[in-house]
Amino acid sequence: MQSVLVRHEVAEDERCYQWQVALYFGGPWTISQQSLIDRKAIEWDCSVELALNHYFRNFVGGCATNTNEDGKNYFDLSIFIHTHLRDVYSPKVRIDSYLMNGYRYPRVVLEHGYILDKNKHKRFFLKDEVIDYIGQSIEMDSEYEYIEFKRVKNL
Repeated sequence: MQSVLVRHEVAEDERCYQWQVALYFGGPWTISQQSLIDRKAIEWDCSVELALNHYFRNFVGGCATNTNEDGKNYFDLSIFIHTHLRDVYSPKVRIDSYLMNGYRYPRVVLEHGYILDKNKHKRFFLKDEVIDYIGQSIEMDSEYEYIEFKRVKNL
């Protein structure tokens, strides 16, 4: 019987799937969302940049933690929609920000570039197209512009 602790080697071209996936977003792309951010900045007596990042963090954070009756969150369901794989779990999600041209914008970071089956043993690599679909889904639901994603070793 083979030990479950046996280390499986990953092919060189598959190592990038173990890296984190960072999805980069810009500001609101609709007038209504921009108006909401402006109103929140005035209401909270803070910068538009702070309100923009705070509002995005709350929206995506809610998507990552709120689950349906099956225990699936927004990211699990989004992956199911784009891959047609049932009973899979998305990577852990972290929301932070990045600096571009002196301004801070929101970023979503997936812990790694693969999803797990329902028993959390088998891995399925997230293809670039699926990651782009996830970014575009967040863009449509949050009304923040999705710019690009990058696979990075460490953030």
